[in-house]
Amino acid sequence: MRLVFLSAAFGLALAGGALASDPLVIEADQSTMLSLPSTPGAVVIGNPTIADATVQGDKLLVHGRAFGTTNIIILDQDGKQSMNVEVSVRHEVQNLVAVFKADASGASRRTYSCAPLCQSELQIGDDVVYNGVLVEQIKNKIKLATGQEDSKSEAPPAPQ
Repeated sequence: MRLVFLSAAFGLALAGGALASDPLVIEADQSTMLSLPSTPGAVVIGNPTIADATVQGDKLLVHGRAFGTTNIIILDQDGKQSMNVEVSVRHEVQNLVAVFKADASGASRRTYSCAPLCQSELQIGDDVVYNGVLVEQIKNKIKLATGQEDSKSEAPPAPQ
């Protein structure tokens, strides 16, 4: 339902100047597609670490990168602003569990996705050292999957 409303709002915005509408709310690490009435001249992202967009003809694919709020400005073929939409990226997963641990060096957090087994999930705000290990494992997995590297990968953390 929200996509229908936003698509209609985008159509009105592109037809007759900028239109204030409800913010587009998407989940982190997810994408949504919006239909535009025509191919935009340019798309400007306020903060591409929060959200990003890809243009495919008259389709705008908006990608949630990290939690927060930013905006997307769409310019028409003449370089005039046709819309400015607020994008809020959230992360509300029912199976997400955060484990907090306090020790002599301070407090730390690790996040797990538990559906049905708990497995590590890389999240902003988690323990930096632990995240570093996860990032390296993810990079190795991507390299192996894309044929970029033939080296062995460390085993992922055991389910909790």
